[in-house]
Amino acid sequence: MKNENLNIKIGEWLQNKRIEKELSQQDVADALGVTRTAVHYWESGKRTIYADNMFDFCRVLGVDPSDLVRDLTQGGYL
Repeated sequence: MKNENLNIKIGEWLQNKRIEKELSQQDVADALGVTRTAVHYWESGKRTIYADNMFDFCRVLGVDPSDLVRDLTQGGYL
C-alpha cells in the first residue's frame, strides 16, 4: 500500500472520531498547538501525520492509539 493511501485511511479514521466527539478541527488544533489547516491536511491525507502528533491527536479525542491500529487492520479501512 502506498503512503498516500495509508495517510488517507488514517485521516478518515481521525476525522470520524473527531466528529463522533463533536469537536471541530479548530478545537483539535487549539489542543495540539497547531493550525486548523494542519488538522485539515492530516484528516484529508494530504500530509503525513507523524507518530507524536498522532498520539497527541488520539489523546485529545480520548481514544487509545491501539484502537486506530486495530480499526485500520480489522475494520476494513485497509
